[in-house]
Amino acid sequence: MDKPIRKAVRCYLIKDNRVVVTKYKQGNKKEGYYEIPGGKIEEGEIPTQTAIREMKEETGITVKNLKYKGIMTVEYPDRKFVFDTFSTSEYEGEPQEFEENSSEWINIKELLQKEKILSNIMILDRFFIKGLIDDNYNFNMYIAVDEQENILDVDYSLEENK
Repeated sequence: MDKPIRKAVRCYLIKDNRVVVTKYKQGNKKEGYYEIPGGKIEEGEIPTQTAIREMKEETGITVKNLKYKGIMTVEYPDRKFVFDTFSTSEYEGEPQEFEENSSEWINIKELLQKEKILSNIMILDRFFIKGLIDDNYNFNMYIAVDEQENILDVDYSLEENK
């Protein structure tokens, strides 16, 4: 059986060893989990437009000069997400609070120690972050997880930009 594939984006706003995250509020099935801003690519949108729109909708921040960094595939037992991934350090505004989530700057090391983090935060680990923050590289990352976000398998490769 083929799993449904959802095309989406993630946008990593990183500055001074901190990253902007969202945190799901009460009432959401992922209540308390930290997430990187992003979402589904709408019909007629290109991934860059989606990243800018989703960052604004989920954090109140307007990001600029996005850099395409690679593909991150997250596979659950019954579905698969394929994320076009972007990073930037240029922005206007500050994280805000919304009905479904709050947003904030958080130190990357502190974030990685949180108990409730979604699998796409794994790219911020020191073993993988080069593909995200080094302009000379892009990455390809595959993460298999169970329904509780426990990581079952990881495959990661870097590609030098030419």
